[in-house]
Amino acid sequence: MVERLCSFSKAEGCEANVVTTSLYCGDDGTELQAALRKRIDATVLPVRGPRFLKWSQGAQPTIDEAVGRADVVHLHTLWHPLNGIARKACRRHGRKYVMMPHGMLDPYSLAQKRWRKQLYLAAVERRNLEGANRLVFTAQQEEDAARRSLPWLAPSEIIPLAADDPPELSRQAAVATFAARFPQIADRRCLIFLGRIDPKKGLERLLAALPVVIEKHPNVLLVVAGDGEPSYFRHIRDRAHAAFLDAHVLFTGRIDGAGKWAALACAEIFVLPSRHENFAISVAEAMHMAVPIVITNKVDSWPLVQQARAGVILDEAVVEATLGQRLNALLDAPDDARSMGRRGQDFARQHLVWPRVASDMAAMYLRLLSE
Repeated sequence: MVERLCSFSKAEGCEANVVTTSLYCGDDGTELQAALRKRIDATVLPVRGPRFLKWSQGAQPTIDEAVGRADVVHLHTLWHPLNGIARKACRRHGRKYVMMPHGMLDPYSLAQKRWRKQLYLAAVERRNLEGANRLVFTAQQEEDAARRSLPWLAPSEIIPLAADDPPELSRQAAVATFAARFPQIADRRCLIFLGRIDPKKGLERLLAALPVVIEKHPNVLLVVAGDGEPSYFRHIRDRAHAAFLDAHVLFTGRIDGAGKWAALACAEIFVLPSRHENFAISVAEAMHMAVPIVITNKVDSWPLVQQARAGVILDEAVVEATLGQRLNALLDAPDDARSMGRRGQDFARQHLVWPRVASDMAAMYLRLLSE
């Protein structure tokens, strides 16, 4: 997302410089920095010592120098010591800053490692959040949930995210590309789960509902495109095996680039039965590929799917009881499902595009500078 904003903001007259860390790298960030600098102006700070401390070598002078050159500072995370360093640098240099929580203020997220977050919030993060000139949420649902937990939050704006345009490749050619890599999809009716494999994503719910679908549609195949924490990934594979679903579930691992679009091209339905999700860019990607959507009302972008009439929104309280039935209903009516997909694609091409996001962000920055 940050890369896309940097790229498309140039047309809005914005020049972006990114400072990040090697926290999720296998090395000190050298490889990531080399890759990023081919596309954007980026500095990757190495993380030294225990990783749970998230402490980056050289953070303070690097951030101070970057903030001094900036007009507006945009922080894209929470629970990280760089936020406090950036806030203090903004105060020294008289710069305004915005924070984008990316779903991390949702009650579901706040409940994970609860005591650690409460302590850190009281000691550090509340000052960062209260000092922000704007908080940027991606959906009204995200803001509402955050303010229910933390009513003292700073003023905010809502700017939905977007997805890339699919490559100029016919659906038939894309399917052939995916089938060459995964011949298991031949003559199958494919459902797709696309994203990180994590307990909150509801993949276990989907596996539990799959037998109901298979009973009525024996040639259905669930494509699970993504990776995650190794032990949980093994748990999901073991669960599928224990339920005798091996012939009906294809684990592809993480798929990026053209392979991701090819996987979506094969799918009749995109399914994301999450217990909590922020914007979910994969939803927008599926809409761009004209794939009908099945998500819960805990995915914050569900009002956009509803507005576009692009899929089915499941009530979180009855997901387990209704998921299989709703999937069967779409598989029973493929013409209706395709119509949903086309409506979603029309909506995505108009509203869920990165130039629109970059324009909205740039307009917000200008409003801040004029205040």
